[in-house]
Amino acid sequence: MTNPIDAKFEALKKEISAERHYKVISLDALLETNFPETNWIIEKLIPREGITILSGAPSSFKTWLILQMALCISNGEKFIGKFESSQGGVLIVDEENHPRLVKERMQSLGAKNGLPIYILSRTNFIITDEKQREQLLKACDEHGITTIFFDSLVRINTADENSATQMAGVFRAISALCSSGKTIILTHHERKESFMKSSAQSRLRGSSDILAAVDSHISVKRSKDDRSRIVVEQSKLRADKELDIFEVSAKENENGRFTLEYIGEYSEAATKKEVAKDLIVKLLEDFPDGLSKKDIAIKVQEIEKIGGRTIYTGLKELLADETVSERPGVKNEKICYLT
Repeated sequence: MTNPIDAKFEALKKEISAERHYKVISLDALLETNFPETNWIIEKLIPREGITILSGAPSSFKTWLILQMALCISNGEKFIGKFESSQGGVLIVDEENHPRLVKERMQSLGAKNGLPIYILSRTNFIITDEKQREQLLKACDEHGITTIFFDSLVRINTADENSATQMAGVFRAISALCSSGKTIILTHHERKESFMKSSAQSRLRGSSDILAAVDSHISVKRSKDDRSRIVVEQSKLRADKELDIFEVSAKENENGRFTLEYIGEYSEAATKKEVAKDLIVKLLEDFPDGLSKKDIAIKVQEIEKIGGRTIYTGLKELLADETVSERPGVKNEKICYLT
């Protein structure tokens, strides 16, 4: 005997299915359609009404960069002195930092009164909560806000970031904001790098569906050679060709003013010696008991085409500045390890 509840459920499904209509267009109509050019909130970085993720390790200046973006959008200035921005109201949903810290950083960046920037800090906002989204959109419409920053993705949802199914639900909720005319920028964390080289895409933490769901992905990391420099890599841009990797300076002057400025394109060949030094450190992080100089050279050359002399010169400098230490091994062979 059929369960009455099951019967009603099946009838409801048929009713919904019968009401569903799909609008299809012909290839001819598609080819004749004139679509508008890509509209940018920040030129070549942040597409309007799209989703952008800015990712990086802890202390990689992620929050500083989004605050600078917010300031530039609010007054229509060039971001880091390089990329044109479209002026509009901004909301920063910061679930990571205390409002006091947000204030201090904004003041350091030169924020002034009268800018259309609004803050929502530590309110336990959950993006998948439809009621909270509606309240957020209402506040945005009341204040003329078109761009929303979320710091960070992990703080505004309760899903398992490694679950494709659960993260798909999170990004459906985020896409709903875009459908309402909002541009979304999220910060997110990256996996810890191993000694093997990894791409910006593979460093993004969580399910691969996160990257698939966004329109732009920007990865940032601090330069190994100069900690006041940020290396910026755009690994995905759905609407255009990705930008070449570039560098940004992050400096504080004597008056306490913090500045972020475009330096120029980043040269991967920042010298083979510096690349070798970087790889040696990463290797020794993965081999805490140490490696012989010969083994270091072999493993570095498995990763990157670098001459033995260059590797040994880089190792010598790491020993000199005490980043690396050495101890006796078997047969008078020195074992190198991180200090």
